[in-house]
Amino acid sequence: MPRLVRAVIVAIVGGILAAGPVAGALAQDNAAVAVNTKDGTSVFKLAFSIRHVMGDVVDETNAAVAYASCESCQTVAVAIQVVLVMGDPSVVTPTNIALAINEGCTACETLASAVQYVLGTGGPVHFSAAGNQALAELRQELRDLLASGLAVEELAPALEELTSRLGDILSNELVPAGAPSEPDTEATPTPAPESTPATEPSPDASTPQPAESTSAPPEDGGSSASPPAEPSSSEPAPAPSSSP
Repeated sequence: MPRLVRAVIVAIVGGILAAGPVAGALAQDNAAVAVNTKDGTSVFKLAFSIRHVMGDVVDETNAAVAYASCESCQTVAVAIQVVLVMGDPSVVTPTNIALAINEGCTACETLASAVQYVLGTGGPVHFSAAGNQALAELRQELRDLLASGLAVEELAPALEELTSRLGDILSNELVPAGAPSEPDTEATPTPAPESTPATEPSPDASTPQPAESTSAPPEDGGSSASPPAEPSSSEPAPAPSSSP
C-alpha cells in the first residue's frame, strides 16, 4: 500500500485504532477496516457496537474504511454503532465516516458503509428480552450477508434493509431500567431527518441517524456501487447516521 494512501487511512481511523492506553472517549469508538491486496479474493470486516453514555460529552466516532489494490476482488467494510445517551450532555458531536478506496484495481468491488444511531433516552434503559434476541439475530444475518459473496449492487440494498430493522428494534425494544420486558414509549427515541456526508462528522445527535455507504469508483474496468445516504439528526431522540 503506497505511503500516501496509508497516511490517509491512518489519519482517519488512527485515533480510533490506537493501541495501548487511550482516553476514555476513544474506548467508545467503533471502526471496521478492510484491506485487500490479493487478486481473486474477498475481504470483509464488520464492527457492531452498542454504547451507553451518561457523561456530559457525546463524541463517539464510527468509521468504515475499505481499501483495495487487486484484480477481480471484493472488499467490504461495515461499521454500525448505537450510542444510547442516557444523561443530559452539553456537547453532542458524534462522527460517522465511510471511505472506500480503489487503487490500481481491475474488476474490483469496494464498499464502505458506516451507520451510526445516536439516541437520547431520557434516562437509563436496556433492551427487552425480545430486543436482545432480535439484536443477536441481526448480527448473525449481517455476518452471513457479508460472507455470502453477493455483488456490491446486491449487498447495498440488503444492508439498508438490515439497518432499517435495527432502527425498528431501537424504537420498540428499549425499556427503562428495572422494566424487564415492556417498552416505555416515552423513553423511545423518535428519528429526526438530516443527512450527513459520508466523510464528515454528524452534527449534534441525540437521535438515531440512518446509514450512509460509500463505494470507491472503479478503476480499469472495476465496478462498485454506493447505497443511498440516510438522515442523521441532532435532537435527543433516535436518528441514525451513515456514510455511503
